[in-house]
Amino acid sequence: MDEVFKALGDPTRLRIVRMLAEQGEVCVCKIVEAFGMNQPAVSHHMAKLKQARLVHHRKQGQWIYYSLNTDSVKTGPLRFLSELISLAEKAHPTDEDAACCR
Repeated sequence: MDEVFKALGDPTRLRIVRMLAEQGEVCVCKIVEAFGMNQPAVSHHMAKLKQARLVHHRKQGQWIYYSLNTDSVKTGPLRFLSELISLAEKAHPTDEDAACCR
């Protein structure tokens, strides 16, 4: 889980993940073009996303195509955040509990 949040902690990688979510499978050349970055820089970001298992990839000729690994997102960060929300909602103090700190 740490790798996922580290990968998503970078603003560029967050934007790439959003692009994949919105557009589906995308050629790395389109990511390079959309972000105005050179190919090695994009490859670095994609390697981090692959390492965190946030993206699928396939090679076709000289190009690599990426798509969001929605299963990994659902079972990883989404589940974790949903559990946090549930815990936080259950732990809301009542007015009586909050009064003890005054």
